[in-house]
Amino acid sequence: MDASSFIGPFVPELLLLGAVLLVFLFDVLGIRRNEGLSTIAVAATSLALLSVLGDLGFAPLGVFATLPPALLDAAPTGAPLYAFTSLGLIFQAIFLLSALLVCLASASRPSNEKGAPIFYGLLLLATLGMLLVAVATDLIFLLLAIEVTSISTYLLVAYHRRESRSLEAAMKFFIIGALSTVLSFYGASLLFGAYDSTNLFAIGRATSTVGFPVLVLLGYGFLIAGLAFKVTLVPFHAWAVDVYDGAPSDVSAFLAGGTKKIGLFAFFLVFLGPILYIKAIGAGESPFQGGALDLGPVLTLTLAVLAVITMTVGNLLALLQKEMKRMLAYSSISQAGYMLIGVTIGTAPAITGATMQIFAHVLMKGGAFLVVAGVAALGIGPLIDDWKGLGTRRPLLGAAFALMLLSLAGVPLTVGFVSKFVLFSSAVQAQGYFVWLAVAGLLNSALSVFYYARVLKVIFFDAAPTVPVAPTAPPPAEALPAGGLGYGRAVTIGLIAVLIVAFGVYPQPVLGAIQAAAQHFITVGA
Repeated sequence: MDASSFIGPFVPELLLLGAVLLVFLFDVLGIRRNEGLSTIAVAATSLALLSVLGDLGFAPLGVFATLPPALLDAAPTGAPLYAFTSLGLIFQAIFLLSALLVCLASASRPSNEKGAPIFYGLLLLATLGMLLVAVATDLIFLLLAIEVTSISTYLLVAYHRRESRSLEAAMKFFIIGALSTVLSFYGASLLFGAYDSTNLFAIGRATSTVGFPVLVLLGYGFLIAGLAFKVTLVPFHAWAVDVYDGAPSDVSAFLAGGTKKIGLFAFFLVFLGPILYIKAIGAGESPFQGGALDLGPVLTLTLAVLAVITMTVGNLLALLQKEMKRMLAYSSISQAGYMLIGVTIGTAPAITGATMQIFAHVLMKGGAFLVVAGVAALGIGPLIDDWKGLGTRRPLLGAAFALMLLSLAGVPLTVGFVSKFVLFSSAVQAQGYFVWLAVAGLLNSALSVFYYARVLKVIFFDAAPTVPVAPTAPPPAEALPAGGLGYGRAVTIGLIAVLIVAFGVYPQPVLGAIQAAAQHFITVGA
């Protein structure tokens, strides 16, 4: 393969890699001011995002397209390590959007903050791994790309080296992450033993002919466990709350809004093949028809149970929380249960709904954690009760946060309502016991309203404390503009609030692209 045919398809990845090297070069040269480094990160992620959107065919951005049209959604030949699908590019755009929002908000960090080159370098490196996940078609390539992101995020959580909570969170993250990696690679080795291949297309097709050997059962079991840690599915979720709580809030926004989505896309790649290729369970049928056990229905049933348990446990535990970040962390766990519905059903509408939910979650949850970061910079404590009267003291900030919570609850005219409507509708269309997934999702959405409404009550209806709360961190040497938030964080929060409403009122630009990509993904996978 000549250099030009390789560089074109991988321009977004090369842009991020170049930015990583430039940031670390500046660090070596002693250029460590936050403003310059954030500019590099924002520029790299913006250009990469424009390139991906151009490749997807968004008309105004066609000039930025770099991927040869013949490579997009092409039927795979042989056993390639990577392939370019419309759905993969959609996920690349989602990953880059998450990184861009965090980089833009992080421009409000103090100019002389120690560790700024490490922060931006690791964040860009983690995003590079996420982009590679989106084009993977080989199981080993996929798991290695996940590890590029995972190792970077372990270090990101602890880049404030003198904060004990961050160090504790990073150590927990590393230990659990190492365990999930071992489980995933062991599962991959068992599948290789069964199918003599690690190519995901080959494995998906061979599933219907090899049958149901013990190696396949164990292999998929270990892969479910390993990837479930990345996605924070119950009962593999316990690490996430401590990590999101202990990490700096900007990093928490990146973890919740960005990196956990690679695990969900990995579920798409690994488990949709067997579900599609083996006879799917029909309405009212049992996976144990005729005394034989089919792998596709078993995987479907397993993922359905995980989805319901995850959304229910996450919401119930969120009800009990008194700290804002921990409440948002448990809420993020419950959202993973909704997203898993798309993999469980395995139809084009279900994949559309799950992907739309993932896109919405980047805005809703990423924005919520960025608001938490801004509120902490204002000297407000971590407890929910510390936010009393925020809506009257900071009406714009309170309104933006309210929009994010209402969207998470699925209130109409927000992007969260659109994503849940499409997702639950796909479950009803699939009929059979899939209807119960829609029922479980609706009941859990209603349950989530209780703890979101409690937060809104505290913010808008409770009186502000008469004695100011002591700051949780020392304030910067100079007061930040934009009411203490900083221009970068204020612009990012405002942009997210606008997008939540805009795509809630008119979702077609995003929804139409996702629908076409999901249909292509099913066609190419089949």
